[in-house]
Amino acid sequence: MKEFMKNKTVTYNLMSFTGFKSLVVFSLLLEAPRSYDEINQYFKEHEFIKETVSVDTLRVYLTSLRMVGCEIVRTKKSEGGKYKIISHPFQLKISEEQIKSLVKIYKTLSKNIELYELIILEKFLRKICSIINNPDLTMAMDKMSVFKGVDLQLAEDLIRHSNNKDQITFLYNSPKSGDKEIEIVTDKVAFNNNKLYLYGTSLEYNQYGYFPVSRIKSVLSVQMFKADISNIKTITVGYELSINPNEIKLENEEKLVDINNGKLLIESTTSNPFIIKQRVLSFGAACKVLYPESFRNEIIDTLKKMREGYLDG
Repeated sequence: MKEFMKNKTVTYNLMSFTGFKSLVVFSLLLEAPRSYDEINQYFKEHEFIKETVSVDTLRVYLTSLRMVGCEIVRTKKSEGGKYKIISHPFQLKISEEQIKSLVKIYKTLSKNIELYELIILEKFLRKICSIINNPDLTMAMDKMSVFKGVDLQLAEDLIRHSNNKDQITFLYNSPKSGDKEIEIVTDKVAFNNNKLYLYGTSLEYNQYGYFPVSRIKSVLSVQMFKADISNIKTITVGYELSINPNEIKLENEEKLVDINNGKLLIESTTSNPFIIKQRVLSFGAACKVLYPESFRNEIIDTLKKMREGYLDG
């Protein structure tokens, strides 16, 4: 210690290099199978080791690891002749009760934290899955995850673009026409009916819309200068909702105008009437469209057709 305090350098006198190098080899093999040459290259570039070792010396390190309980094999020459850890005594284990607790925690947090925090949580739990390597935990994670079919890195990129309100072009796997390029001015990434969507104004149709993130394959480009969408035609719909104010979360395009006799008067403004139509129909009998008259009549016609469909059945 006196030598280290004096020189601020690590030398052979300050550590067991056999033990240290054995731990380095263990760390490397945990990441992936490694060949003798790959291990030597890492040793050569290491800030403390800075030297290569012979095959016989490497065997000493591997023997040390085997003596503490590691099962290490060497693959065939056709597979690169790499050293590979099959098992080791330091593996984390998790019980069935602990898996249930993780599921409970995930479900609770997923309803109460921000989207970017949820992605961090998902990555953390996926990392635990890869370390523990427990099929039951992986199965439970796959079942409870709210990001089914979603590339987490892509989701993070889309959130960043949405926060900046970027104009982007992305490759979209349309269920009707297959792969196509779509250009939008992004607005937000959010869940709707337990599915993750990218919201924004489509420049092809000059309408606000949304796209399931699971069908977005990649972001192709980001425009330096955004198109002016301030003059896009919009519609404002007023509807009455018989519901407890604490039971509804207003969308970005909605505002609460008044509360009268336990009924909420809400206005929603968008360039895409289909979005409002889905919204008011989702409330069922608790919702009544007040204006404009044209949109009110459209909802009435839709409800009549739905009723006729049930009567015909």
